[in-house]
Amino acid sequence: MRILFSGNPVVSHLLPMMPLADAGRAAGHETALLTSGDLTSLVAPVRVLQAGPSVEEMRGETLRRTGSHPSQPVPETMELFAGVRVEFSFVQVLQAVELYAGLRVELSFDEALRQACAFGPDLVVCEEFDFVGPMVAAALVVPWAAHAVMGPLPEPFWQAMQERVAREYRSRSLTATPRIALVDPYPDALRSPTEQPPAGRITIRPAINEHGPEQRAEPELQPEHPCALVTLGTTVNDNVVLSALASSVAAAGFTALVTAQREDLSADIDQDRVRPVGFVPLAKLLPQVDLVVTAGGTGTVLASLSRGLPMVIRPFIADQPWNAARLAYRGAAIVIDDVAEAGTAARRIAENPTYSEVAKIVAAELASLNSPDTVLRRLIA
Repeated sequence: MRILFSGNPVVSHLLPMMPLADAGRAAGHETALLTSGDLTSLVAPVRVLQAGPSVEEMRGETLRRTGSHPSQPVPETMELFAGVRVEFSFVQVLQAVELYAGLRVELSFDEALRQACAFGPDLVVCEEFDFVGPMVAAALVVPWAAHAVMGPLPEPFWQAMQERVAREYRSRSLTATPRIALVDPYPDALRSPTEQPPAGRITIRPAINEHGPEQRAEPELQPEHPCALVTLGTTVNDNVVLSALASSVAAAGFTALVTAQREDLSADIDQDRVRPVGFVPLAKLLPQVDLVVTAGGTGTVLASLSRGLPMVIRPFIADQPWNAARLAYRGAAIVIDDVAEAGTAARRIAENPTYSEVAKIVAAELASLNSPDTVLRRLIA
């Protein structure tokens, strides 16, 4: 079987699909990934069929169309689920809708369809914010499945996405076809009891990423305990914030492993307690820490929970506020507004075993989800 994966050229959107792509290759199926060429090394050794520009190349046009700049957000609040409200930026929602469901389709579809025709897929698997893959599947009349990359999206946001991409279907005289399944790594433990599971859901066990360029062997860090990993993930790139979080955690008595280079951090950082590690896969770092201080992106959240690690979360954009609200509601994290509060929050977690106990409960659920091999067999069936 020939399986075509498709996704936006965003690290946090592509990596969640890699375990399923790996399972496909291991089972003898021919697999490829349809995305822009700038992230080819990130997903190696998966074959990449290049189509469309990078996200960075599309941002200027997105801002022109939406008429707003990210530095001018309009704060809003909405109910995530019963009793839990979150803040969000309406401007950023408009930008995401236009970027993913509008502009990227316009600039990528023709080349994506050409590449897909040459590949000849029997099945298309698309990350949930990729609207090019489902359109390609409709044009080729082949089945497609979605792969979730975060928790449940608030309905108004999802509806806006669907309305925008519908214009792209109409402009090409295509009719959208329904997905056959939703592959979902997000655990029930982080959902409200009132939230219904999506139709056609197949759970999948999240895996800590091992893709990308070959990593040099890292020495054992052997940090003193208690120890915290401080990381902003792949979406937020702010070394000032990262330095402030690390300083706060170190001042609270922790050894802080920070995913940055020494020269990227503030000059006055505590040289003894703050240990910059640069880019090291989470699989190598998480076994050495007691908790994680993070912006709350889904990849970092699920990787940390799979190790039973509680979190301090300072959310910024995208899915981070929603993840933060869900983890705080469940009792596996403390959410902060001020980066200077990170150390105090980390100390509270270290002194209260309940946070770790809840994280370990979620870890057990994650371990019980379907393996990628099982998911692959179900999709093919």
